[in-house]
Amino acid sequence: MVGVHKLPESHRFHRRAGHLGKVLILAREEIVAALLGLMVELQGLQPVFLGLSEIAEDVIRSERPAVVVIDCDHQDCTDSLLAAVRESGAKPILFSPFRFEREVKRVARKHGVESFTLPADPENFGRMLQI
Repeated sequence: MVGVHKLPESHRFHRRAGHLGKVLILAREEIVAALLGLMVELQGLQPVFLGLSEIAEDVIRSERPAVVVIDCDHQDCTDSLLAAVRESGAKPILFSPFRFEREVKRVARKHGVESFTLPADPENFGRMLQI
């Protein structure tokens, strides 16, 4: 089952453009996923995480996230996954908590996607989540 955590309505805020929806977070480390989930919630969006036995491409099809944030060292970070993200209409964003920024940017450029490294500035991260 997909782990979806929602903020109470009283704690949410929405951008001028409106609520963008769900953000699937694929991170190798649970603590990194949790940190990104909090940053997603601060943007008024709903983080979605993979369950232990779930396949990323299946969750993309069923949850229909607006954005998929992918650790470039995650086991599911493949050309096939990036194609599935694009086919679903979601925006892929690559990141790494361990690699150097220029290395992550090089990989992201190769795939034509945005990227960031941790620690990330919440404002810049929020801008990346916009479609």
